[in-house]
Amino acid sequence: MKLPMTGGCLCGAVRYEISAEPVAGANCHCRTCQKTLGGAYFPALFVHASALAVTGHYKEFPTLAASGNTMYRAFCPECGTSLFGRNSAFSKIRPVSAATLDDPGVFKPQKDIWVVDAQPWDFMDPDLPKCNGNLWP
Repeated sequence: MKLPMTGGCLCGAVRYEISAEPVAGANCHCRTCQKTLGGAYFPALFVHASALAVTGHYKEFPTLAASGNTMYRAFCPECGTSLFGRNSAFSKIRPVSAATLDDPGVFKPQKDIWVVDAQPWDFMDPDLPKCNGNLWP
């Protein structure tokens, strides 16, 4: 992956830069991710918090995740784009929406997570490992 990776919201008010290789990538099928995005899953690119630099004003909405942790979901207050998050249990790792990358084609998910919540109409890559919970215990 070529660094830095950049991305942002639909209207351009919020931009970000990732300066280090991602830790992992997964498609999260939990219900809160489905509702947040209005889709089948959240394509999560997990990066070190220290490697994520954000410019522009964003808002966070706290939700109680299926894991019991608080998930703070960041979005652009102008256009509503869901951008990234932070989990109360994993403060050093930030999930970034791979769909908001300037080049989303670099995203290579390694696993489907929270598949217990996946919708019956959601087609998952049969070659990816499946997990009923979090990527990390």
